Amino acid sequence: MSLNLNNNEFNNSEIAIISIAGRFPGAKDIAQFWQNLCDGVESISWLTDEELINAGVAPDLVNNPHYVKASAALEDIELFDANFFGYSAKEAELIDPQQRLFLELAWEAIEKAGYDPQTYNGLIGVYGGVGMNRYLLNNLYPHHQLSETFDPLQLGIANDKDFLPTRVAYKLNLTGPAINVQTACSTSLVAVHLACQSLLNGECDMALAGGVSLSIPQNKGYLYQEEMILSPDGHCRAFDAKAQGTIGGSGAAIVVLKRLQDAISDRDQIYAIIKGSAINNDGAMKVGYTAPSVSGQAAVIGEAQAVADVEAETITYIEAHGTATPLGDPIEIAALTQAFRQNTDKKGFCAIGSVKTNLGHLDTAAGVTGLIKTVLALQHKMLPPSLHFETPNPKIDFANSPFYVNTTLTEWTTDNTPRRAGVSSFGMGGTNAHVILEEAKQVKSQKSKVKSKYLLLCLSAKTASALEKATNNLVTYLKAHPEVNLGDVAYTLNSGRRGFNHRRMLICQNLEDAVQSLSNLETKQVVTNYTEITERSVVFMFPSQGSQYVNMAREIYQTEIVFQEQVDDCAEILKPLLGLDLRHILYPSDDKITEASQQLQQTAIAQPAIFVIEYALAKLWQSWGVEPQAAIGHSIGEYVAATLAGVFSLEDALSLVAARGQMMQQLPTGAMLSVPLPVEKVKSLLGSELSVAAINQPSHCVVSGSIAAIEALQHQLAAQGVECRRLHTSHAFHSQMMEPILEVFAERVKKVTLNPPKLPYISNLTGTWITVSQATNPDYYAQHLRSTVLFAQGIDKLLATPEQVLLEVGPGHTLTTLAKRHPDKAATHTILNSVRHPQDQQSDVAVLFTTLGQLWLAGVKIDWLGFYSQDEYYRIPLPTYPFERQRYWIEPPQKTAWGQLQTVPTTAKLWTSLIKAGEKQANAKDVKLNEVTYQENKQCLDSLCTAYINIAFQQLEAFSSSSEKYSGEDLIAKCQIVPRYHQLFSRWLQILVEQGQIQQQQGLFTKFVPCSPNFIDEHLAAVREKFAATTPIDLDLVQRCGENLAAVVVGKQEPLEFFDELVYQDKQNGSHLESPLVAYYNSILRSSLAQMVKLLPPSVHLRVLEIGGGTGMSTQAILPVLAAQQTSYTFTDIGSGFLTQAQQKFQEYPFIDYQLLDIDKSPTEQGFEKYSFDVVIASNVLHATQNIDKTLHHVRSLLAPGGFLLLWEVTQPKIDFDMSWGLLLKPLDDIRRSPGQPFITQEQWFEALQAQGFVEVAAFPQSEAFDHQIIMAQASVQTAFSNNFERKETEQKSQSFLQPQARLSTIYARPDLSNSYIAPRNDIEDKIAEIWQELLGLKQVGVNDNFFELGGDSLIAVQVMSRLRNAFDIQLSVANLFESPTIAEIALRLEEQIKLDTDSIAIEREEIAI
Repeated sequence: MSLNLNNNEFNNSEIAIISIAGRFPGAKDIAQFWQNLCDGVESISWLTDEELINAGVAPDLVNNPHYVKASAALEDIELFDANFFGYSAKEAELIDPQQRLFLELAWEAIEKAGYDPQTYNGLIGVYGGVGMNRYLLNNLYPHHQLSETFDPLQLGIANDKDFLPTRVAYKLNLTGPAINVQTACSTSLVAVHLACQSLLNGECDMALAGGVSLSIPQNKGYLYQEEMILSPDGHCRAFDAKAQGTIGGSGAAIVVLKRLQDAISDRDQIYAIIKGSAINNDGAMKVGYTAPSVSGQAAVIGEAQAVADVEAETITYIEAHGTATPLGDPIEIAALTQAFRQNTDKKGFCAIGSVKTNLGHLDTAAGVTGLIKTVLALQHKMLPPSLHFETPNPKIDFANSPFYVNTTLTEWTTDNTPRRAGVSSFGMGGTNAHVILEEAKQVKSQKSKVKSKYLLLCLSAKTASALEKATNNLVTYLKAHPEVNLGDVAYTLNSGRRGFNHRRMLICQNLEDAVQSLSNLETKQVVTNYTEITERSVVFMFPSQGSQYVNMAREIYQTEIVFQEQVDDCAEILKPLLGLDLRHILYPSDDKITEASQQLQQTAIAQPAIFVIEYALAKLWQSWGVEPQAAIGHSIGEYVAATLAGVFSLEDALSLVAARGQMMQQLPTGAMLSVPLPVEKVKSLLGSELSVAAINQPSHCVVSGSIAAIEALQHQLAAQGVECRRLHTSHAFHSQMMEPILEVFAERVKKVTLNPPKLPYISNLTGTWITVSQATNPDYYAQHLRSTVLFAQGIDKLLATPEQVLLEVGPGHTLTTLAKRHPDKAATHTILNSVRHPQDQQSDVAVLFTTLGQLWLAGVKIDWLGFYSQDEYYRIPLPTYPFERQRYWIEPPQKTAWGQLQTVPTTAKLWTSLIKAGEKQANAKDVKLNEVTYQENKQCLDSLCTAYINIAFQQLEAFSSSSEKYSGEDLIAKCQIVPRYHQLFSRWLQILVEQGQIQQQQGLFTKFVPCSPNFIDEHLAAVREKFAATTPIDLDLVQRCGENLAAVVVGKQEPLEFFDELVYQDKQNGSHLESPLVAYYNSILRSSLAQMVKLLPPSVHLRVLEIGGGTGMSTQAILPVLAAQQTSYTFTDIGSGFLTQAQQKFQEYPFIDYQLLDIDKSPTEQGFEKYSFDVVIASNVLHATQNIDKTLHHVRSLLAPGGFLLLWEVTQPKIDFDMSWGLLLKPLDDIRRSPGQPFITQEQWFEALQAQGFVEVAAFPQSEAFDHQIIMAQASVQTAFSNNFERKETEQKSQSFLQPQARLSTIYARPDLSNSYIAPRNDIEDKIAEIWQELLGLKQVGVNDNFFELGGDSLIAVQVMSRLRNAFDIQLSVANLFESPTIAEIALRLEEQIKLDTDSIAIEREEIAI
């Protein structure tokens, strides 16, 4: 849209509003806000008693008749895109949500204006204010331990009002004034006034102004107090007889301002014009500090009108302060009337309204909200209704004033004068502001002269998902605005948006084409790429003769002024040298194409033509910001490179190129042959008439010479099966046939000035960088036309730069093809051409724009203003960046019914409750569980199982003679036991010894007593009867395993098949899970946990991990006692089958996460975060690991300091296990257990636990009659890690897991970085990662992750280095982190320092010894 200007109407003091952004109650954006205003929506939420009580409001207060259950809330204030703005998760939680919201709105506002601050050629200021920081008071401050978790300076910077504008300036790179404004309710309109003054004073060229206020908590009402500002019923009835106040609300808004003349010349969208503004203060002449003043308000309104130089009667709408107080409303109308009566006596001509009737009083954001409402009314030429007005306040004499309250949506009409309005905002304390607005009379922008039917659209985002969202948003916009000028869309997107890593480009011809292509991303017009934002080095490649064709780049000549001007200038210079106008040959009329084609094949014309097109293209690319860092030319192309480098002036270059071509053309004709062989193989085939003209690829070369000699070589190679291709040339360039002109040409070069090159380029003669002596030597140019073109060597040099961009600047894609085929070409190289091949039917502009887009995709910086310099497109408000917000919010501590903060019990108290509950439950045995009966049954089962082992030894023929003595090794070898079962076989030998069925003498086994097969048949039925409902023994499994023991241990039978059939797949299996013994031990686990959970306040979130959950035997007992809203339960197992079953079994528990975990291995390497669980449960699983100490070390690494471990373990040998589940056991590898015997005693468990940093241990029941025990342990408050370097732990780490500060922050996922995650690989990296994770609030940090890309800054860096100094007792500075911003680099520094310190200590000791 453009402004319809009449210069007489303006005096150069006007300010244009070029963008508006805001979030209001009931409106997430400006469009919804305007719709609500038009529809007369009151955006007040009414809260139920249940909602209020759940929010912590005392029931007595809820029931108070004066308690108003209303709120003007803003949605999603807890959400923020921390990654986008480069904040760590932990810092994002700490920052005042008002400042976070204002920051997002500032980005949105400046994007809607169509500008990128990084490329804007001017100063941008920011003026804004923020309301009282209730997040700090309500959510953060009550957590008194915050000072121990966060640096006080960090806390201050995150929450102090002072930092609102400077935070925006820093994050958006704004270099104009950044001024904090605080005048209470008038803050944001005062900010607008100050921004206008700054623009008029030349302090900045663009300014953001606005305010933000959030009422936290939002889901609460308020207690009405008579004669105060708040309404008794939650409604704001401005100017009405029933008016008794307003309601507080949350909101934020920003306007972007520019000097009007600048906005017009820059073709900005202009929403409205600020004609004038004024601010003042009431002073002391009023009844009280908080009271309004008629004289103060009248004065500021009159001053604003005077500054605006408008008559009062031309103002036909006033957006009033309108707080609906019995005192304030009459004073405001009296002041307005007084100001208007200075120059008009007219009555009832000016409408009045207040946005507060729609959404309450937005405090510091109120003024700019009223301003935006009025701007929208001017834009749409409609006056929205002011709500709840029925009968005028009896103290207001509307009949004799200029004003009336507008109560319906009304068309805004005027008498041929521009629509004008006043906006008032009056701050408590007396600072008043008034702004005079005028409509921007706009006419629909005429579509500028279309220079091309093709348009380039560029989109980018910081993540792949945001790019998809941005694409979808643009498609939605284009569909909703079919009338939009697509050129304006492209101009705004390309020149007014920051370029991020994830990029997408589209070449389209019209809006329908754009929508279709962006909706179907598979089309070839759409290209997507990820690039690192770096300065990519671009090399221009200039092709040689042979690439020219008639009408090359014709469409570019017709549409691009820079290209056209360069071609025209060159053609004029060449006219006297060539005796013709080169343009007539380059771009002939249709009837002259054949003639022109023949002329263009002549060397005398071809070489100047090639030069001109390439030079003009280079200048075009440079005008678009694509500056070469180097160049390479092929033959004549090197002259273009030299000219760009300043070796020749343009005039001299053209004269030499013309002379060169003419001299060559006078020579005898010759031929050139492309040969697909390495030069070494070709040279031996050349006679005296042939030369190697060019080596374009390592395996290809071009031979040049007489026609006869070339034909002979071609036939010779064809006979050998080598297919060669004749080039379309008239002469034998770069051969001995050029020698007659060498001396003459050198003399011609001596006539021009040769300057040292200012741009590095590759020499054809040497295949490496040109030297000053070569570039300034006339003989060089003579040799250049005779010698071999070493193009392949030159490309080899250029491709040594890893992310090199090679851009062919000339017709066709000959050099592009050669470079792409080069063996050193890597995926990181980008190789592009500028102009289509003659056989390619694409549009010249489409090819050129596609290449421009691909350069941008590759990360090359484009000067978009240069690209659009000949266009007159307009900036328009397009969809802004799709922020990917997450919840960053620290909840306030919970309070009791009396309003006191709930305290978290100490871990010592929790441990006491845990073991007392365990002991109590252990003493309450089920009558069905009898110790004597259990022991009798156990002996019976042991006899049966021993018999199975005995029979297996008979089947293996282990003891062929009862008197012969065998070692264990002998028996293993004799029976051919597979290695997997060596330990188990040894265990069986011990069982037979213990049961008196073998004797052991001096380590040898003898006197085997075979068991009768009938024994098993006799005892199996009896055992089944005894065990029917008393113990969790699966006798089907015992029988199946027992009958197959011999086959299993020699490798003939896989035991897993038995378990798969009888345990894993049998849906009916598990009746034993409800046996008295299982129920008893589960009850101990359940009761202990239940008691602990009862002591935890709602503010504590309990993190539970179950290791080896299996069939869920214990899980099903524990889950019911856990609070769903307060618990995260991670169910793990080594096999996915159990996880699938568990997901089905426990689907009614939404707080369970299912993950694979092999506790034999490091949990961190399996994706588990260290110290991330409060309780770890393991039922009958840890004994099955290979090394108890290593296993407990892994378990300890998962427990938070002070956390609890609950084990259910067998603490005595079990023969039934040894011949069933023992078949699946891995070989044991620790000193605590004998081979094949996985179970250890209670005392051994205590010793192992204490060795791994568990400070408290207990076991239940006290009696070991049942073989099983529940073992409980508490982790030390010191972090578990290897203390190789006498590291010191910080106080923060010694806090127990349930201390409130450990629950303040949420732990967030690692951001989407360009590098892959690599876990810490040693103790030092582990410790550094742990510190980074804590201070940045992340679950994982990889060793190659950049600290600053993770959201770190200098303040957090100070804390990091302090922690590292404490942990390693080594001196490190913050500068070290800037130099080495990854864990891997810092760890290397630490290791080097530790080594130096160790060596130093050794030297000192040696000196002492001496």
